[in-house]
Amino acid sequence: MIARISWLDVRLGLRMLVRHPALTIVGGLGMAVAIAISVGFFSFTEAYVYPDIPLPEGDRIVALENRDLVSNNEERRSLHDFVTWREELRTVQDLAAFRTVRRNLITGDAPPLLVPVAEMTAAGFEVARVPPLFGRYLVEGDERPGAPDVVVIGYDVWQTRFLGDPNVLGRTIRLGAGVHTIVGVMPADFRFPENHQYWVPLRARASEFERREGPALYIFGRLAPGASLARAQAELDAIGQRTSAEFPLTHAQLRPMAMPYVHSLGDIQGIGFWPVLQMNLMMSLLLVVIALNVAVLVYARTAARHREIAVRSALGASRGRVVLQLFVEALVLSLIAAAAGLGLAQATMQLGIGILDMEFDVGMPFWMDFGLRPETIVFTLGLAVLAAVIVGVLPALQATGPRLQATLREGTGASMKLGRTWALLIVMQVAIAVAMLPAALHMGWNEIRRAATSTIYPDDEYLYANVRPEEIPDVVVVEDEADAAPDNEEFGRDIAALMRRLEAEPAVTGVSFQASLQDRSHLIRVEGVEPPVESPMGHGVDAIGMHPGLLELYGARVLAGRTLTMADADENANAVVVNATFVHRVLGDAEPIGRRIRHVSSEERAGETPVGPPQWFQIVGVVEDLERNPADPEAVRPLVAYPVSAEQAGYASVIMRLRGMAPADFAPRLRELTAAVDPTLRLGTVRSLADRNRQQQLAAQLVGLAVGLVLLVVLLLSAAGIYAMMSFTVTQRRREIGIRSALGAEPATVLRSIFARSALHIGAGVLLGVGMALLLERMSGGEMMGGMGVVLLPLLALLMTITGILAAVGPARRGLKIQPTEALKADT
Repeated sequence: MIARISWLDVRLGLRMLVRHPALTIVGGLGMAVAIAISVGFFSFTEAYVYPDIPLPEGDRIVALENRDLVSNNEERRSLHDFVTWREELRTVQDLAAFRTVRRNLITGDAPPLLVPVAEMTAAGFEVARVPPLFGRYLVEGDERPGAPDVVVIGYDVWQTRFLGDPNVLGRTIRLGAGVHTIVGVMPADFRFPENHQYWVPLRARASEFERREGPALYIFGRLAPGASLARAQAELDAIGQRTSAEFPLTHAQLRPMAMPYVHSLGDIQGIGFWPVLQMNLMMSLLLVVIALNVAVLVYARTAARHREIAVRSALGASRGRVVLQLFVEALVLSLIAAAAGLGLAQATMQLGIGILDMEFDVGMPFWMDFGLRPETIVFTLGLAVLAAVIVGVLPALQATGPRLQATLREGTGASMKLGRTWALLIVMQVAIAVAMLPAALHMGWNEIRRAATSTIYPDDEYLYANVRPEEIPDVVVVEDEADAAPDNEEFGRDIAALMRRLEAEPAVTGVSFQASLQDRSHLIRVEGVEPPVESPMGHGVDAIGMHPGLLELYGARVLAGRTLTMADADENANAVVVNATFVHRVLGDAEPIGRRIRHVSSEERAGETPVGPPQWFQIVGVVEDLERNPADPEAVRPLVAYPVSAEQAGYASVIMRLRGMAPADFAPRLRELTAAVDPTLRLGTVRSLADRNRQQQLAAQLVGLAVGLVLLVVLLLSAAGIYAMMSFTVTQRRREIGIRSALGAEPATVLRSIFARSALHIGAGVLLGVGMALLLERMSGGEMMGGMGVVLLPLLALLMTITGILAAVGPARRGLKIQPTEALKADT
């Protein structure tokens, strides 16, 4: 078929797009959005789940890890297992391990910079098989205790920190408390094992730890020649069974697993080819549904061309030739939609990269490539052809079937019929819209209202940065960072000293910090107040530890009682401050001062008996909300602020207000002051509160945009489908309407007969959609619509009904204007 396509076919296809602008815009927009969603998901899975690792034989690099079968989570404290695997495995060679730590980089007069450092065994470079640009990389001797501290740096570090100095070997840099000698420089774009630019030897020894203790490690290696991942797993299973028998207390519930290298680092274990293929097929079904809707419109347009098709067939055009022409017309439309969808997908992914980048400890992994790849283009073209087949070929086959032959034989205006299939499609389209759009609207509204939240203070004047002691390694993701934070009095003294230095800076008008403490749940119980029905365990709040003075730094007014003081930070004190929303939503505007609250313990949340009596806190003050949301006041959450001193904090988010200086300009000075207090203090990303808030709103805006596009496409396609059906009906009944008008039928009677079919389809679709929505709401336990079904379902039903009526108005008015004589002449 493709070989017979001519330039004339393409020109005719372009001409049809111009002649039918409504179909072009509505159908093209619908397919573009569907293709954008499908292509975006495909590109993400290709880059995230099955990427091409840009290393020699990168597909042979695998990861090994223990999996806890009870918790269904990885166990990375596997130092003893790493030693065993390295000695016994034959299917995996050059077994290596690494962990990521963050250290302050101090070189010369440059400001200190917190950088991710890979503590890695020397075999890691053997796995990568990329020789250094010059010098050497790590060797086994560097791992021995007492060996000189050495570091290998990346090309970008060499260029930016050392200005490409060819004599950089032998120079020293300070990483935290240690001074390291540079022994090698890696070539450009080398960022193995994840996205690193600094490599130091891993010196953890198994003899120093018990099993399932020690550092959390990522373990990886290369498949031996001729070995497969399945064989490696079989060998690991044999070793794992023996280890479980020898050490049942620690390894009975562990199973060693071999997997593609990126699956371990991306925490996507267990995702195979078929599940990914099924997910891609499910995303592509959206295009199929939309293409079927567009096919209705195209079929209606094709029906209006039945005389043209009949004439072409009479002149010798084969059915295949006619079908080919209609396919090309659809292909031109789908290719334009595919190009627009591909561009939309790429633009959206670029916006999302910033969000995704925050999910990784060291930035985006080196193997992730969200650019335009050949397989993405091929996939997009495949979607375009699929859409063209549905939009063009299916209506064409229907249009050139037996009815066409009847038209030729009878030489009359015998016309094509819409058919039950197309009518059913209209009903299902309305039903699916009514059933699924409430959930989308609920999710979109939640994100949009969250994005409308703003602060009461000028957030562009505030700078913040997370500060942590060096001892906490950034290798394990924890649910609550407070759980990983040790009681560090030295760290507290460092924070206090840093705050004093900052207060002495002319550009700083105030400084404070916030932190979290253990056993401060976001669920609380209030003495004498029953928890809400939707959350029987307790009231949901934002529980934040604040250094006394932070509320004043924000400029929050005290509405009742008093604010927090340093005396409240004593371990035996129990004072807390709440915001106005807490008083309104939790206490029902009752008197707050003197009320007692307690946090729901982790044992209670797990359904277990709490250990020891609960600790009660007393409300001593109420402050105004730090945020406002005019669009939806419910988006502002209740706040409980409890006092914390520098000595009690295991980590801190230091917040300062600046005067006469942009936050970005003060960042280097903040790093200098932090290093002067203690070079081992890890100062995280420094940015303004305005930047942080914009980052948090970006995801909500993207979700809102996606929901808005889907809603627009659904409404447009529904309206266009009903419009096409009505237009087709009016065209099909042109002779009948003319005769009825000639016989004196009232316009209202003719109008009712025209609207009857549209009303039947819309009503059936609305009723079916409401039933489906209620069933889904029940199956989801009320989560799908968030308890807003009473509002959303009637709203969607009304919206779809109005859409259908408006879509039917144009064809109905056209039907009333049919002159009897013209209708009779046209069909003779």
